[in-house]
Amino acid sequence: MLRPALFSALLFSLVPLALISGGISYHVEFEGLDDSKALKEIKLASHLTSLKKRPPASINALRYRADSDIPSLIKVLHAHGYYEGAAHIQIHEILNQVYVNVIIEPGPRYRLESFDIHLYCEVPEVANKCCQVNLDDIGVQLNKPAQTEGILQAELKVLQKLSECGYPLAKIEGREAIVDGKTKSVRVILDVKTGERTEFGPTTIVGTKRVKPKYLQQKLKWKEGEQYDSRLVDETQNTLIDSGLFSSVLITHEETLSAKGEVPLKIEVNETKHKNVNIGVSYQTVFGPGVTFGWANKNVGGMGRTLSFQGDITRISQTGVATYLHPDFNRIGQDMIATGQAAHEDIFAYSLRSYSLMERFERQINRRLRGSLGLSGDRLYITASSQNGNYWLFEVPFYIRWSSSNSLLNPTRGATLEYTVTPALNVAQSNEFYLTQQFTGSIYNALDKGERIVLAQKLTLGFIVSNGLAAVPLSNRFLGGTEIDLRGYRYKSVSPFLHGKPLGGRAAIYYTFESRFRLTNTIGLVPFFDIGSVYTTQYPTWHGKWYKSAGLGFRFFTIMGPFRVDLAFPLDRRKGIDSAYKVLVSIGQMF
Repeated sequence: MLRPALFSALLFSLVPLALISGGISYHVEFEGLDDSKALKEIKLASHLTSLKKRPPASINALRYRADSDIPSLIKVLHAHGYYEGAAHIQIHEILNQVYVNVIIEPGPRYRLESFDIHLYCEVPEVANKCCQVNLDDIGVQLNKPAQTEGILQAELKVLQKLSECGYPLAKIEGREAIVDGKTKSVRVILDVKTGERTEFGPTTIVGTKRVKPKYLQQKLKWKEGEQYDSRLVDETQNTLIDSGLFSSVLITHEETLSAKGEVPLKIEVNETKHKNVNIGVSYQTVFGPGVTFGWANKNVGGMGRTLSFQGDITRISQTGVATYLHPDFNRIGQDMIATGQAAHEDIFAYSLRSYSLMERFERQINRRLRGSLGLSGDRLYITASSQNGNYWLFEVPFYIRWSSSNSLLNPTRGATLEYTVTPALNVAQSNEFYLTQQFTGSIYNALDKGERIVLAQKLTLGFIVSNGLAAVPLSNRFLGGTEIDLRGYRYKSVSPFLHGKPLGGRAAIYYTFESRFRLTNTIGLVPFFDIGSVYTTQYPTWHGKWYKSAGLGFRFFTIMGPFRVDLAFPLDRRKGIDSAYKVLVSIGQMF
């Protein structure tokens, strides 16, 4: 048992340790700098802010922490062009509270007066004028603030520009930045040794296991002996990553030329797992609960060809699909896709059993233009509808898409135009022929620089040229009320009616307007309005009922794209047909 005197001594000896372990909390404020970007970087560089949750043990320790910040703050000021910048720190104790004031005196901001680039071949005295580098090409603007980050980025862009026109071995041999205190300006001089202009040499491939090297050779955007262009290297790397066969792709070149004066390249890859099984569940007010499952092999024959089987089961539909994808069929950028499908759909408009085989060719014509041409055979059995029937169809679908939009799943600017035309021959009914055409145009306008407010509009026009309505199977006519048009209405029910059932139409027009607000990095709101109509005539008559729906969408932005939930209300609700609202769930924006 401890004696009272010893216990008291031990207690008092521990009190200072407790006080020290608690530390001194403080408030810190930055004053005197109006440059928000520079101020943000100063706060990031400051130990006063980054270590605030680890308070110092004493006022002296706090002063030491504050004083140690000053060199870092001055460095940030210099990086933003404030070459006469200074900073000092004041510490006050008021009512048992400690306040730290960081006083920043930025002084005048220096401007970039000149940026001279001297290119030299192997002999420094010989100027190289084969590849000109303009200031606009490297993002340099004279008489603007002389920021270190911009100057360093410009240096990298000089080397990038040279590598695009045959000089992959170019190096910065010397740099000089002259700061003039009288004129408050900075002059930059770069000496660049370009090396020899060279061509693509042989390519070595490392890391392949199940993917054949021939597959990678086919994806190369360059040919051996062509002038070196780093843009072709970047394009090849992106193509290989987008194939889904590799978790990483690294393309490098040697630092010395071969005996032929070419630069050898090396492609290092890590393969992903090529076979996968997927299973998932879903729920929508239209389809009810659902299950999806499938299997795929993305590397059939070691050449990146895909064989997949997919099944989807919901309350009103069951679908099974087998797909074979042959990329780069006969030519680079042209794919061959063969599909076989069996489906059953039991909806308000009809009950459908269908079996189809299709082969189509898709081609990326250029960066903005893509098209496809196919041939398909379909067997349809339509019952429980306003016009039942069995059909044998042979179709030749053609599709072309032009797009300047900046994203597939979440476009914020640009436009997209799509045209589909499908000639069809119904051999089960006296060789009836019909032609379906559909035009769709979408446009996206961002109202702010951060693209957090976007106005999106879509217009769809559809026409079917036929010998009357009966020549077209009901399931292939226009029926509004899907997740891409008139979202508030019963699924595929917007059309003229016959005997209490949707009849479908040969012409349709749909328009959608969305205001997309990105509230945070992960959450967005999308008020929307849809309007449209369906006609039995071959072309819209612009008369009759126009159906309208409105609603509010919720967006949850993920690395896969925005997760979409739309709550839609029919403004022209039909008694006994339409529910009060519909909930639609998907990945990506509606268009």
